[in-house]
Amino acid sequence: MPEPQSGYLGLAPFLRASLGDGDLAALARQWLDRAGREDTAAAWMNLATALLCLGQTPTALAAQREALARARTYALPGPGGSAPRLLLLAMPGLLSANTPLDCLLEGQGLQLLVHFVDPAAPLAEALPEHDALMLTMGVSEAALPVLAVLQERLAAWPRPVLNPPAAIVRTERASLSQLLADVPGVLMPPTRRVPRPLLEAAAVGAWPQGLEAPPFLLRPPDSQGGHGLARIDTGEALAAYLAAQPEGEFFLTRYVDYAGPDGRFRKIRVALVGGRVFPVHLAVSEYWMVHYVNAGMYGDAAKRAQEAAFFRTFAAFAHRHAPAFSALSERLGLDYCCVDLAETADGRLLIFEADPAMVAHAMEPGAEFAYRREGIAPLREAFIRWVRGRLEERA
Repeated sequence: MPEPQSGYLGLAPFLRASLGDGDLAALARQWLDRAGREDTAAAWMNLATALLCLGQTPTALAAQREALARARTYALPGPGGSAPRLLLLAMPGLLSANTPLDCLLEGQGLQLLVHFVDPAAPLAEALPEHDALMLTMGVSEAALPVLAVLQERLAAWPRPVLNPPAAIVRTERASLSQLLADVPGVLMPPTRRVPRPLLEAAAVGAWPQGLEAPPFLLRPPDSQGGHGLARIDTGEALAAYLAAQPEGEFFLTRYVDYAGPDGRFRKIRVALVGGRVFPVHLAVSEYWMVHYVNAGMYGDAAKRAQEAAFFRTFAAFAHRHAPAFSALSERLGLDYCCVDLAETADGRLLIFEADPAMVAHAMEPGAEFAYRREGIAPLREAFIRWVRGRLEERA
């Protein structure tokens, strides 16, 4: 059995630095120097992670390839001894490709081992000893064929398998909207893939029959974090969008206005663990496309107060939507998953996406974010308990 490479730090220290508790550029320079001097897999992988956080994608992926040419399995910092060993199967590529569980667990409760699968031959190589295995990749064009192979390879795996491949595939946007179409208390407008020629015809005034009327949302199939996402209100806007986006097809979704009575938009992220729901964050924005990092949460005490109140009252929110969350968890069939959503004026959950690769953390520095560190602790504890419970079932 191969020994996992030590010295790999994962995403956590680099994310913390990017949130203002360190100098990310200095960390990248440090690991560039160490990769040159030491030439170890861990040094190259740490450099790749730092560069990905800095947005230097081509250089980062080159460093990642250097790392994977030397080793594919890495041990993350954490407890040793008798702590259960959870082997994480990950995809090479961008940070958004995989669940960064180290950011949630922060070295607690479980020994995390990361194995980056070879997309050309998934699990052709021997894996290190482990007590449970978890797939951490989300759905992407690159991951779909890998997930198909893993579905067969893991069918009779001798250890518990968390987030099985077939369940991950169900989170593809078009599939998910069909899966949730009839769930009471849930709204996820149908999402479908639309070929570019159809949109180009609409952009010049020949609106095809059956094409959604504006306003609607468009995004490239593999986009994450809002990249390439736009709201289309007119044919002129559609033409401008297509001029800037070269892809051959796009996801199209009807736009739903979810602004609150004050005109602001509130996006909620929750995590599902073994059928239970936990808060991750609430972001408040004046703009419809809401992301925590661009919503002004870091500089607006009033917005943070709303998020803190959300954590305090989350039990009531979860109880109010208990049937919807129960159905969502059952239909997804995932052990762990994050969901981005909003609450509509008529009291439904508007689902934006469900993705096992979303990040859940409370790593913001400073006393003003103490409520987040306290609020996410139950999620961390529940995940550790869930893994341990799966192991006890097999004992």
